[in-house]
Amino acid sequence: MSASDERCGVSMDQSAIDTISQEFDEAIEQYISWASEWDGALPADVFFGVWADLRHRERPVELRARIVEGHLQLTPVPESPVQVRDNRICLEDGRELVIQLETVQ
Repeated sequence: MSASDERCGVSMDQSAIDTISQEFDEAIEQYISWASEWDGALPADVFFGVWADLRHRERPVELRARIVEGHLQLTPVPESPVQVRDNRICLEDGRELVIQLETVQ
């Protein structure tokens, strides 16, 4: 590495690189020290908070459906974790689930 290193349009001299490297090494050493002393116990609020989040994900998501003038309209129940717009369900990961009605003769 040269005395001046160009990354992402930012010029860094060797002393800045050395400082960052030293800070990173110190952070790793602190983490290793903390981890070696940790007995594996979690505070109760953390444990029960994570447990509640996991249980919440297991519950079914309820929607109400109506057909208005031949079009499907979905409505989430109060406090639903999903958003809906007409026949589209917006998933938490950003995808949309689109429901199309077919006419049965």
